[in-house]
Amino acid sequence: METHIPLVVRNVSLDDDAILEQLALNLSDLGWHETGGQVIVTFYTKSNDPVAAAAAAAVSIKRALPQAYVERVDEQFVSLADIATRTGMSHEAVRLWAGGKRRSDGEPFPAPRAQVGQGRTPIKIWAWPDVLAWLREHYCLDLEPGTAYLTVPQVAHLNALLQERRQSSWQPLVTAGVPRILASVAAVLEPEETTSSTPAGRRFTTTGGSQ
Repeated sequence: METHIPLVVRNVSLDDDAILEQLALNLSDLGWHETGGQVIVTFYTKSNDPVAAAAAAAVSIKRALPQAYVERVDEQFVSLADIATRTGMSHEAVRLWAGGKRRSDGEPFPAPRAQVGQGRTPIKIWAWPDVLAWLREHYCLDLEPGTAYLTVPQVAHLNALLQERRQSSWQPLVTAGVPRILASVAAVLEPEETTSSTPAGRRFTTTGGSQ
C-alpha cells in the first residue's frame, strides 16, 4: 500500500520556468499541480512511518527551493457534488448517503468537516480520505486501489511538525509522538537516500486539476 500525502506549498509558481527546471532536476519524484489558486505537491511513500518520510520530503523541497515552504497537509475537502463526480453516483444518491437514508447497517456516512455559507442552503464539506475509507468498508468500492492516506492523528502530527519547522529548527513539541517523529526525520536525513520510494520522474506534472 502506497501512502499519498498532498501538501500545500507556498511561494512556488508553476508558471515560473526557473522553478519548473528545479522541480524537474531535484523534485521530479513528487506530483505537482495547482488547484483553487494553491500549489499542491503530493508525496508518495511506502514507509512504515509516512509522517517522518513526508517531513523529510519537506526538507528536500526547502533545499531545492529556498523561498518555498510546506504549509500543511491538504485534506482534500469535497462537497456532495464533488463526491458524486468522483464516485460516478448521482447527486441524490450521495445526498441520501450523507443523510443516513441509505444502508442503515454499519457505520454511518462520515460527518462533514465544516459548513460553508449561511442561510437556508449552506454547503457541507467532507475530507475525501474519510469518504474513500467509508466506501471501501461499506460498499467494497475502492476508487483508488493500493492507495492510503494519513489518518486524522497523523495529519495533526505532520501539521504540527511543519509548523515547528517554520518557527524554529526542529525543536521537539509537547504534542505526543512528535519527539519520536523528529528523531525519525534525523535518521532519514542521515544517510544519502531519497525521501520517496517512488522512481524519479514517475509522476511529475504541472497541469491543473484536483487530487
